Amino acid sequence: MPELPEVETVVRGLRKSVIGNKIKDVKIIFPGIVKQNSKNFKKVVSKNKIIEIRRRGKFILIDLSNGKTILAHLGMTGNFILVRASSPLNKHDHLIVRFYENHSKGSPAFGGAKELRYNDQRKFGRIKSFSTSKEENIFDLKKLGPESLNISSSDFVDLFKKRKGRIKSALLNQQIIAGLGNIYVDESLFEAKIHPSQKIDQLTPQQLKKLHQAIQKILKKAIKAGGSSIENYYNIDGEIGSFQLQHKVYGREGLACKRCGTKIKRIKISQRSSYFCPRCQKRT
Repeated sequence: MPELPEVETVVRGLRKSVIGNKIKDVKIIFPGIVKQNSKNFKKVVSKNKIIEIRRRGKFILIDLSNGKTILAHLGMTGNFILVRASSPLNKHDHLIVRFYENHSKGSPAFGGAKELRYNDQRKFGRIKSFSTSKEENIFDLKKLGPESLNISSSDFVDLFKKRKGRIKSALLNQQIIAGLGNIYVDESLFEAKIHPSQKIDQLTPQQLKKLHQAIQKILKKAIKAGGSSIENYYNIDGEIGSFQLQHKVYGREGLACKRCGTKIKRIKISQRSSYFCPRCQKRT
């Protein structure tokens, strides 16, 4: 599933390429992707200009000139791809945003006929619109915890110091902290030398500070590398990310730890595979 670095890479690509463009119309090929009345969605979105593109957790928010916002979640295999309007459809293209051509000099928007297509092999993604002014009431967003890339060290410690349970399970819980997923939790825990099944109430404030630092370090490095392309993830130009080449533990079961040489192990925590080094990440 695309996590914060992948979603942030998509947001930055969209922000660079489509802000300022006016949407001509929307074609919905697979209605199940749009989680509201399809006709109403098309009516709300069409004939409006894109004025801002944001991220909240793993959600993409596209603000329109009519006071509406498009909310998109990429699910497990979703991608937004910017292509020429004449490009043949992919069998997994489920929604197409068509733009008016824009050739004005100095415009931040691209010129020529291009389309933004939502492609999703497993169809677990979801898209809908809402009134921007009512964002705080949108269920998908109001339940999210603080942003893992923005939270301060002291707030991070306060967030976890009174919690119980396993640290990995808590980090994956979007209601506690937003944006993290399996890849970057495993990589961050390795960076901080914390076992994924470590009980939270046995972690010291200093360990939590180190974990906070590790999370933000790993996320920033992953964003710089364009995210991790494990299976289906691409940026809006159809290019893969490269952070998977820097993984220290994720997906490396049986391989030597890049820090100490011990073989990486895999266990299941909350029904998710967790990769760690048994020597570098000893459980206390």
